[in-house]
Amino acid sequence: METPPAAATPGVAAGHIRLILSHSTDVFYLEIPTPVIRSNSVRPIKYLRFLGWCIMGILGTVKSDREGLDVADNALLQDQAIYFYVYEALDEDAALKYAVDLAVIKTRSDVSASDSSVHARKEAFKESLVQRDATCIFTSKPAVVCQGTHIIPFSRGDEFNLLVQNRPANPDEDVSTLVEVDDGRNGMLLGADLHMIAELRNVVVLNTPNLVLDVNDVPPHPARTLGRDTEFPDMQRYSLQWLQGDSPQLLLYYPNNTDAAFRRHTHIPRPSPALLHYNYGAAAVKWWGQGQEHLGISNRPTMPRPSVPVPAATGPTRTKRTGNASIPRRGPGNVGGSGSGPQDSEVPLEEEVIDADDVVMFLWAQNPAALERRKLVAEEQKREREERARRMGQWRESVVDV
Repeated sequence: METPPAAATPGVAAGHIRLILSHSTDVFYLEIPTPVIRSNSVRPIKYLRFLGWCIMGILGTVKSDREGLDVADNALLQDQAIYFYVYEALDEDAALKYAVDLAVIKTRSDVSASDSSVHARKEAFKESLVQRDATCIFTSKPAVVCQGTHIIPFSRGDEFNLLVQNRPANPDEDVSTLVEVDDGRNGMLLGADLHMIAELRNVVVLNTPNLVLDVNDVPPHPARTLGRDTEFPDMQRYSLQWLQGDSPQLLLYYPNNTDAAFRRHTHIPRPSPALLHYNYGAAAVKWWGQGQEHLGISNRPTMPRPSVPVPAATGPTRTKRTGNASIPRRGPGNVGGSGSGPQDSEVPLEEEVIDADDVVMFLWAQNPAALERRKLVAEEQKREREERARRMGQWRESVVDV
């Protein structure tokens, strides 16, 4: 028997629904225009489940109230309804013990304007994408008028490795070698104008099938003529979707649900589904998110801070900004072990701006798989310290004996 849709609620604007994301309170939610949901998926309830999974990093269900039955995937979406994304609650003690404190990471999330290597790196990045994509993957414009577009923004390169480590589990994708922001799996070749729209996250790319949506849950892609050297992937879709924007002209140039095409007969890995899901979630939080300030991301002074494994070559030079001044960071070593923080001058946490990327990374870092991975790393580091201490003790004893 199909579960009835959630009842209309006066607090939700007409033409919108509310998806509450926090498992314990109502403070963090999305206020989503219903036309966007319907244009991006033929099964709106499944689409809500996809959004919840992208943002929280945990598979869950959609309910009309937290204790009720699941809303069926084929149920109709009701205007002005409140829905709940419900998932298994995390152990709060474990979350506090192993969660990454993004207020620390945030201190190096700005690109230094003086980094002279940025232009050369972007050119090299584009060239690597030309080898795989040949043309703009959505419009077939020639590579000469295209730009290399990062899925995870280039400006957040120092956080890239951490984000990949804390991704929602997906057995179909091996990301063990995905360690650099300039990896081709973190990019797409797009025409210059589409590149600008994508960087603003007005449009995002939906990869199907994934753990929630199948290829048939996305509306059919518009007719499109491909060049002789490009083709659509078999049994997989990379669909361009609009989250924000109402320009008929832009929609004419870049129709919703247009599928990407890639160079024929190449074995170069395509864009990473995990990174596309992250970007989709961050874009949803950017445009529709409400209540991020209540998540406690920037004001958790007592949270233990495990070391953050960020390779020095992962991204551009970072600076720590306070007002109009930029204070150079000393590198990843500034993030210490449990109970330690940045070793240079502090910026009050309330001055840090927590954006959509921070929210999704923070939530991904607390999903059960991420907590378990960090727990195992912490245990291994403890064993290594104990082994070093044992060897040091043996050495001291041998010196005394001599």
